[in-house]
Amino acid sequence: EFPDRGDMASRAALGAFRRLMRARELAFKDDHEMLRESRRAAREEFQKYKVVESEDFLKELLLGADEATTMLKHQLVQAVRKGDGEYAMNIDPERHVTMDPNKLPGEK
Repeated sequence: EFPDRGDMASRAALGAFRRLMRARELAFKDDHEMLRESRRAAREEFQKYKVVESEDFLKELLLGADEATTMLKHQLVQAVRKGDGEYAMNIDPERHVTMDPNKLPGEK
């Protein structure tokens, strides 16, 4: 027996939520306030759209969650305060997008 559309939608939403949670853990490593607030904001958004009747709107919401995940994983760079007005950026060449649009993260 095939699962109904609601079960499939719930699994898709849960998968998107989990990917977003893992991405925020990478993006905000050791920043407890941002980890807490990003989790709160994500939960709030997912709860707001807990019941969605339109399959097209659900696809749009899931696409938005995946875009946010990609942004957190590959485009957001965490800066750490080093001194008075000085910051160091934690750039991971394996994860972050380069300025060269023809290269993928980690590509030389």
